[in-house]
Amino acid sequence: SDLEGLCHGTMSIIGAEDEDFENDLNDVVDDQCKYFDDIEKLKDRPTHLLVFMQHVFLQFDPAPMLCYLHAELFRTFSTKETKKQFVEFYNTFLDKGAILRVAVPTNITYDWDRIRPDLLSEDTQKRYAQEVQSLQAAEVAKQLEDFRQKRMMGMTPNEAELIDVESHYPTDRIPMEMKEKSVAENLLDKMSETQPTIVSDEEKCQSIFTAVAFYMKHLGVKTRAVDSKKSRGGFFRRQLVKVKTSISKHQLSPLYSLSSCSNPPGLSSNLLEPPTLSDGGDVSPVGLGGAVTIGELIPPSDTPTDENVEKDRKVARSESARVDRHSSHRRGTSRAKQSRSRSDVDLQPPSTTTTSPSPPSPQLEEVEPRLLEFEHDPPNWRDLASPEALPSLGKKETKRQEVINELFATEHAHVRMLSVLQMVFSKPLEREELLTSTELAAIFPNLDEIIDMHYNFYENLKKLRLDDNFIVKSISTTVLNRFGGTEGDWFQKLTARFCSHQSWALVQIKSRQKKEPRFNSFIQEAESKPQCRRLQLKDIIPIEMQRLTKYPLLLENIAKNTDDLTEKERIQQSAECCRKILNHVNEEVKVMENLLTLKDYQRRLDTSGLKPSNELYTEYKNVDLTQKKMLYEGPLTWRVTKEKGIEVQCVLLGDLLVLLQRQDDKMVLKCQSKSNIAVQEGKQMLSPIIKLDSVFLREVATDRKAFYVIFTWDSGAQIYELVAQSVGERKMWVSRRNAKTYHVCFLMSLKRLLVGSISLSEDSQPDEENGEDQSQSPNQEMDSCQSTGWLLYFPKNSLTRLYLFLAKS
Repeated sequence: SDLEGLCHGTMSIIGAEDEDFENDLNDVVDDQCKYFDDIEKLKDRPTHLLVFMQHVFLQFDPAPMLCYLHAELFRTFSTKETKKQFVEFYNTFLDKGAILRVAVPTNITYDWDRIRPDLLSEDTQKRYAQEVQSLQAAEVAKQLEDFRQKRMMGMTPNEAELIDVESHYPTDRIPMEMKEKSVAENLLDKMSETQPTIVSDEEKCQSIFTAVAFYMKHLGVKTRAVDSKKSRGGFFRRQLVKVKTSISKHQLSPLYSLSSCSNPPGLSSNLLEPPTLSDGGDVSPVGLGGAVTIGELIPPSDTPTDENVEKDRKVARSESARVDRHSSHRRGTSRAKQSRSRSDVDLQPPSTTTTSPSPPSPQLEEVEPRLLEFEHDPPNWRDLASPEALPSLGKKETKRQEVINELFATEHAHVRMLSVLQMVFSKPLEREELLTSTELAAIFPNLDEIIDMHYNFYENLKKLRLDDNFIVKSISTTVLNRFGGTEGDWFQKLTARFCSHQSWALVQIKSRQKKEPRFNSFIQEAESKPQCRRLQLKDIIPIEMQRLTKYPLLLENIAKNTDDLTEKERIQQSAECCRKILNHVNEEVKVMENLLTLKDYQRRLDTSGLKPSNELYTEYKNVDLTQKKMLYEGPLTWRVTKEKGIEVQCVLLGDLLVLLQRQDDKMVLKCQSKSNIAVQEGKQMLSPIIKLDSVFLREVATDRKAFYVIFTWDSGAQIYELVAQSVGERKMWVSRRNAKTYHVCFLMSLKRLLVGSISLSEDSQPDEENGEDQSQSPNQEMDSCQSTGWLLYFPKNSLTRLYLFLAKS
């Protein structure tokens, strides 16, 4: 509903089609977009720059941007520092074999053919750096323009961090610069945890992140990932995984396999234990039941085909796997000889396997031959396409093929990581009896089905490449069949259920690791396997949600470079389907996270502070927060008097505003009084629970961060003064409460009108009591909410449907 969109807009990952989200987004752009107008304005703003970098990593080659920024640093380097860093700069960006090579002016290239870069004078090195920087400016400007367009559509990541910075009210204790650095450090740490997903090449990925971290250090932003002693030195030093050369070929065997399409034993749908949603939504941690089965999806055939033969022939030309790139011990392509081989993690032969039950060792499943390709990154389309066909492609078509190849390569990587989740964690956990099948089905719900869906999509993309000789002509049918229609609905349902469990799953895993040493040992050993690519389980579980955010961006880029109008329209339709799926999944994730929060509050709730004399005591002494729907929460100061301020956790529910006080491990509901005299005389006290159907708000003239909540009831009115941490936070609270108050008032008015119309039809006479209720208004502001005369034009059955719809939303 519109209300929910308003309440969740700033928390959504992508919600481009949500009207309220768009309204919020437009406000943000008006206030903040000046930094994204020009790289010169952006280069000194760490949070904004990192958000822009994240977009570039997903959409473009980041080398020109990083080169531009590092060339900028030479303006401030000393003579000694210039000499030291220019060689690194040259090796990373300018050399013919550079990892992040960029375009270089021809005159500079000519000079380097005659003299070594380290022998150049300091002034010449700085001049060359500035000339290279100037050459990159056009590409960086193009990337900024694309970012601004995508941001206007709500398709850029980390918008919440930007809002957090821009809404901060600077103080002497926390100036704006400190706030920016704090948010930027969190973003940088998050980037360090997910850096292997930036690009498929590990060496390039490490170089990108190290370059980012070095520039951020120049802005005063540090990250734990590069602050160790080992990383000190040059700003492009790479820390690559070393491969033991003593490993024989037969020991380097594939890991990844997919389960069959049928559910594994024990994946029953009625025994799961995580929290359930009471509002009847699509996502629930209980099982899916038997309405639809994954058997409806057609599994790829295991029979050898020309496609497989072609793949075997081409695999020698592919880019090597990340580890193989630095190792001369490459695995052959023979598949028949490795039907029961061990993983490259299990380095010792079977005869040396320990019999000790602790810690358990994650074993391997048999590997299906059709999945061996997932050990290597797929070959680039340029390497496979006909050399005669490439020159005939225009610039726009070449860009289109690049994005299609990125879709294919990233889908390949996603299936690989899902398989790691299945083969390194899920199945060994069940085999070692560390988790029951029921617990696994709750932590990794529908994992097998999700892998099958992504694998089928990957196979369809691969078939397109083969059929079109690796220059894909039309992709719209394939992507529309995946994300649209009934298949798209089924995909949405399964991914929503899987993603909505991730917060709960992480809590359960963390809790069990603390309590059970054997379980903790298993997880640590599994995470150390090279297949995990230095990612922990907590980093792998969210990959499905991360993948959903990339589909709309990739498809929009394909459409942008497609000339055929019909093809372009169908691809855009697919992108819209992806956004719809993402918004639905994102909403279900938030609902589940809110439910978990309410369950935690309910577990710690202490109502002993409610006074029996209070009129709300009887109604709320046994309140169950988990039966409510949480819309927003945050810390506020409850200013009872000028001298008395209480820190509270304010929770906005569907029909209540609850003020909770933290005392040790408890969340206390406690009545307050403005004076001790009022308590002694038995006068009315301020309740920590406020009904929204009779509430309105007023600003506090003397404090920009504060606002009044005026609560009216039969015995009078109560005034609460609440203070937010910043002006932006106050605006956020006011907007949410106003929206919710209007919604509740409108709903109550509709209910009264509906009851009155039913009474008229049944008794053929007016209901005087109901009429009095309709005419009464607690205050002048509520009158606008209760002006429902236009509803009299609706038929009674239409009113009923409207009321039920609003009540549900």
